Amino acid sequence: MPSTTTETPIRERIWAQRNVTIYTALLVALPITYAFSTVFGPDGSFLLLLTVGVVVPTAYNECWPPYDRTWKAVGWTTVASMVAAVAFATAFTLAVRLFAASALVASGGAFVVTAVGGFASLARWRRR
Repeated sequence: MPSTTTETPIRERIWAQRNVTIYTALLVALPITYAFSTVFGPDGSFLLLLTVGVVVPTAYNECWPPYDRTWKAVGWTTVASMVAAVAFATAFTLAVRLFAASALVASGGAFVVTAVGGFASLARWRRR
């Protein structure tokens, strides 16, 4: 086999920074979603899982310059996942308690607010 092959070894793909941020977000999302489900019920849990497990790594990959070290990306993803979870839970609680929204509407609104707010914040930070 020639040495000019363009195939990336599987090990490089597994440990690529983009994939490591996805693994990290999912590992953080699972216990957070379980805790949310225990406290608030199962209605908003799936959208919280999507927020932390999908939106956070997507935001890192699309809106944040990659770090030179993978452990920094893991730290960024962990902190951003916690911030997103707190923002989601806060928006959910406010929607249910202040506006008497159903859990379905509250979770949808919390998802939109957290996802759009997160991307807007990162875009603003990037322009600085």
